[in-house]
Amino acid sequence: MMASEPVSPVHKAPRYDWTARARTTILDAKRYTRFVTRMKRVLSLSAFAIIFAVLAFFFVQRAPHELGLSYERMGTIENDLAMINPRLTGADAKGHPFVITAKQAVQDASNPKRATLKTIEADMTTPQGWVNARAGQGVVDMAAHSLELAGGLDLYTDTGFTLHTQSASVDLKGNVVRGSQPMTGQGPMGTMRADTFHFDRNAGLLTLAGRVGMTMSGKSR
Repeated sequence: MMASEPVSPVHKAPRYDWTARARTTILDAKRYTRFVTRMKRVLSLSAFAIIFAVLAFFFVQRAPHELGLSYERMGTIENDLAMINPRLTGADAKGHPFVITAKQAVQDASNPKRATLKTIEADMTTPQGWVNARAGQGVVDMAAHSLELAGGLDLYTDTGFTLHTQSASVDLKGNVVRGSQPMTGQGPMGTMRADTFHFDRNAGLLTLAGRVGMTMSGKSR
């Protein structure tokens, strides 16, 4: 009787824990989602910071030296990212402090370098004294280096001067402010008006055109 050949044991393939793999994949996806959400928030905050730095450069006499941005909360308005009650504080190159606030800043979803601001107000200290500037709304376009202000513009100083107009266009690159609507002003020495104005900040030159008029009161401070 012939001996039977030994039978090789059957080796079973190791079981793969698909549930563990699925759990890891889900955790990775959640981490990635959180990372993307966080980065979008950081990038959006950076864009808003740049926009307010542009405003600071416009309102403040010299380029801002220190900047601090705070806000009440982030949200969305008609699917556009919005910052509610943003506040920018800082000092210019000579250490003069300033504060710029807005009721809201809404970033254009299709163009992150463009934003609309409502109820803008700036308080600043200059070598000539305190200045307060207000605008109903503004549109900042960093790519075009432009700032469009509308809804009424008012400027007040502690030396008794006031200026009022309805709108203005700012060339941020050329540092020029243009107004195509009437401007009125009042100071210790009288009142003035003009149909249009052009202000070159680099040259420190204000040019009035149209029906320019001035009434002198004979008073001075």
